[in-house]
Amino acid sequence: MNTINKNSDIIIALATPYGRSAIAILRLSGRGCIELVQKRLTKPLSNSRLTVNEFVADGFTEKLMAICYRAPNSYTGQDVVELMPHGNMTVCDGIVKALLADGARNAERGEFTLRAFVNGKLNLMQCEALADIIDAQTTEQLVYGNKRYENGFKGLGVAQEMLKKALSTVEASLHYGDELEAGEESAAISIDVYSGIEKTLKILYDEKEKYAGGRIINDGFKIALIGAPNVGKSTLLNALVGSDRAIVTPIAGTTRDTIDGVYVYNGKKFVVTDTAGLNAETVDDVEKLGILRARAAAESADAVVIVTSDDCAACDKEYFGDDKPIIGVINKCDEISDVGTSFERAEKDGNLQISAKNGKNVTALKEKILSLCPKDAGGICNHRQYSCLVRCIEALETAMAESGKAEGLEIVAAALYDGYSAIEELYGEQADEKVISAVFERFCVGK
Repeated sequence: MNTINKNSDIIIALATPYGRSAIAILRLSGRGCIELVQKRLTKPLSNSRLTVNEFVADGFTEKLMAICYRAPNSYTGQDVVELMPHGNMTVCDGIVKALLADGARNAERGEFTLRAFVNGKLNLMQCEALADIIDAQTTEQLVYGNKRYENGFKGLGVAQEMLKKALSTVEASLHYGDELEAGEESAAISIDVYSGIEKTLKILYDEKEKYAGGRIINDGFKIALIGAPNVGKSTLLNALVGSDRAIVTPIAGTTRDTIDGVYVYNGKKFVVTDTAGLNAETVDDVEKLGILRARAAAESADAVVIVTSDDCAACDKEYFGDDKPIIGVINKCDEISDVGTSFERAEKDGNLQISAKNGKNVTALKEKILSLCPKDAGGICNHRQYSCLVRCIEALETAMAESGKAEGLEIVAAALYDGYSAIEELYGEQADEKVISAVFERFCVGK
């Protein structure tokens, strides 16, 4: 996407899904778009005011609602027009065809929001939040996305301002230090620089600690079902997601690859991965590959559910280490009573007793998994943002290591520049076009 250099074009796109509906919305943006559309309308457009109008296309006239927004008071920061005809694609295609002939061009994916970013209406983190709002599958994701879109997490902004102040103080000291009294310079460096860096690091450490919570809200809490062949992992996957996601047979080794399923519980998204049975004695190359993928799924999961049954040896929990939660499940306990949400009552000797086939204690297992989810989330929620955050922390830690060293101010200045650059990239002020393109390719055409 090279749309940054095409910011002056008049673009048009259907902002509602393609197909039959009561009303559709066609959106245009760009200098001159109001005048372009006005030539096809029988009544004048009114700024920020919806009007009943008629659009004269090639071969037909369509009664519709129309509104325009003058720059810079619009979503994109440019002149914008929205037309609301009937949701008939023959009508919409005819209107688009007419305006393309008049000089507009088809918008690319996310180009309206890209223009909002280029014109300073939104920063890159807000754009990512907007994409997450559009993709949201749960109320929790909607609330979290809207909070980020509205800049509800103030800490990062505070950190950016403190870094800017620290950097300006260091620069002043390096360039004009001879004009300052020794004590005056020392006090400024101590208060504005090192104290500011220390406070900034505290904010960034908190964001780093809460990163998992934000990522999990957006992507879902990832669970890997691990166990020997024929313990009922696929049946459990189907029971958790509420559909026949995986093939289930009495034949051991039916599942050869990883299979994902999604369910929502208490407003939170969960992603479950069914895996091939761990069979140490197999000589089958395909089964061996499936086992490797099972272990990889366990390593990337937020929690591992080790499934066993009374007629099968349990997996070694110690194999998975102490870096993630592990839930032991004994399946095929078909005679047990369901205990609802009380996973404590479903436990026996540290393992949950369930019957995936009959759905018994599956809710208790869901409740147990829910209890493992992080309780807090900050404003950082994806790999791009996390990478910027870590770079900033590393730069500021380098700066703090020079505290008290008279000859280290140049190193401090360089480190502060690196840290501030990472924060600017976080907000999109320093991001290159490849990064920006990757963000906006998530959007649909028309947004």
